[in-house]
Amino acid sequence: MSQTPLEWIKLELLPLPGAQDYQALVLWWNPQERVLEGEGKEVILDLVTSALDKGSLQTGSGAHIEVTDPLHKPSELAAVLAQYYWVIPQPVAAAGEDPMPNINNTKLN
Repeated sequence: MSQTPLEWIKLELLPLPGAQDYQALVLWWNPQERVLEGEGKEVILDLVTSALDKGSLQTGSGAHIEVTDPLHKPSELAAVLAQYYWVIPQPVAAAGEDPMPNINNTKLN
């Protein structure tokens, strides 16, 4: 039995210590369509625009990452978000959907 690939990613964003100007957010992202949905998406789109204007970001380890298309490239969006948030990603079938565990495939031991 083959499952259809999930096109959306639910992003739970928790502000890092010291990022007191930022609120926790829950957004849905479709990297293939370059779409971000959810309340507060404007905050993230502003961060994306700023990163694109700079052209690169420095990671927490001191490395630099080029930023060319963060709404399409997971590594670039991760670098943008990691400046201000802990990110908890979960694949989902559609925007607004909460992931549900498949209890038929869950093993407890």
